[in-house]
Formats: sequence, C-alpha cells, structure tokens
Amino acid sequence: MMAITDERVATVPDDRILLRDILHACVVVRDVEKTARVLAERFGLGPWEVHLKTYPKTQATFRGEPVECTFKFAYAKVGPITLELAQPVSGKSSYREFLDKHGEGLHHIGFQAPLPFDAELKRWELLGVKSIQSMTLDDPEEGWAYMDTQDIVGFTIEILGFRKFQ
Repeated sequence: MMAITDERVATVPDDRILLRDILHACVVVRDVEKTARVLAERFGLGPWEVHLKTYPKTQATFRGEPVECTFKFAYAKVGPITLELAQPVSGKSSYREFLDKHGEGLHHIGFQAPLPFDAELKRWELLGVKSIQSMTLDDPEEGWAYMDTQDIVGFTIEILGFRKFQ
C-alpha cells in the first residue's frame, strides 16, 4: 500500500514533483468553432470563449527547438474544470503531431505548477521528464509545458505556472 499526502507545502524537495490542482482538460480538434458549437447545442456546454494566439520563436519550443506557432483555443467552464479545445493553425506543435498521429481527441490534462516556471521545468527535466513543447510569457517566470509522460502514466501532463493560479 502506498500513501501519498499533500500538505500543500510551499517548497517541494528537489527529488520530487508535486502536482497540484487540475486546471483543465484539453481536446485537440480540427475546427474549434464547429466543435464548440456542437458541444453547446447538443450537450449544453458553454458559453465558449475563442482566442487566436501566436507564439514567436523567442517564447515557444517544440521538441527542444525554437518554433513560431499559432493556435486557436476555445474555453468553457464545466464545474470546477475548464474544458479547452485546441486547433493548430500554423507551425510545428504537439497539437499538429497529435492530430496527424491520432486524429481528434484528448491531448492532455493541465495541472497547476509552482513558480518560477523555468525552475519547475528544470526540476522535471532533472528528474528525467522532458518537455514536448513549452511556452513562456513576457514574464519568464510564467509559462506552460507539455511533459513527455505518456509512457510513464498513460497520458500527457501539462504544467501551468501562472501567478493567477498560485
């Protein structure tokens, strides 16, 4: 039997990762507006907020290489969780890779991560878990990354380090 406790500690030991609250689940789709409309009309989910976001090479990496990429996102609250729809628009990305390999489907589950983001990302990498794709914001202490956890836990974990989640 294994016991796991979460004391909501402010400091996590260097040899451990502590996942916090689930913030969202993301589904990769070919058409964000169409999927959001179907989810609203047939299943009552919404309202949806749709955003187009471009990340320059100075803020985005994919498989360790700088990339410029554009995505279309839609967000709706479903209870305490946000459902995120993601559509790759341009550039190399984990979304495009996922669509090409699997088609539409669940891409990742996003968890709150401690700040500073760059230090948390380094902790994961030192513990043997690399990022597939990462993005930083204008404030380098904030960002998000998809971690290469498919073979470890059976799905991709996203870590989100933002002040608004602390």
